[in-house]
Amino acid sequence: MSDKRTQVLEASIDLFAEEGFWNTPTTRIAKHAGVGTGTLFNYFGSKEGLIDAVYMQLKQEWGTHILAGWPMDASIREQLEHMWYRYLDFAFKYPERYALKQQLRLSEMVSEETQIQEEEQMAFVVDLYNQAVSNGLLIEIPIEYFGLLMQSQVEAAIAYAQLLELQDMALLKHIALSFEIFWNSVRAQERVQSSAQ
Repeated sequence: MSDKRTQVLEASIDLFAEEGFWNTPTTRIAKHAGVGTGTLFNYFGSKEGLIDAVYMQLKQEWGTHILAGWPMDASIREQLEHMWYRYLDFAFKYPERYALKQQLRLSEMVSEETQIQEEEQMAFVVDLYNQAVSNGLLIEIPIEYFGLLMQSQVEAAIAYAQLLELQDMALLKHIALSFEIFWNSVRAQERVQSSAQ
């Protein structure tokens, strides 16, 4: 990635997080990045193209963070737990970038093409879920529903930790408890019943 392209992306992230992506003109972004407005359009074509690029940049950073230290040979539960911990860790280490990623995800400003690229990036989660269902570990529901369940519960865990300003051991205990709540909500009932007997 060229230095100027990186400068524009970082300037956009700064200003979008501070002022909102709908309120920030490209001229201000270019000035903040120390480049000409023409340079911005050469790289991204339009403000819409820039918004797509910012979203994909944040998603790639998030994905890299999630996969760092991925326990390849661990159980499916341990892999999901790793993903859960790393997801929350990203939100706490990079709160502005996480918040902007979420705002863009919920907006209608991310193009359909970028959404398709995002789905391809997250294909490993689909594979993990399908494997877990095949092994009788998780309940069989539409993958979209599973994704929404995980998304809503992880965001609730983040919001609660931020509300109480949890840190250190209290934060770790909260993350562990929140994952246990999620796991119990999606694991196969047959396995739950047999383990209780």
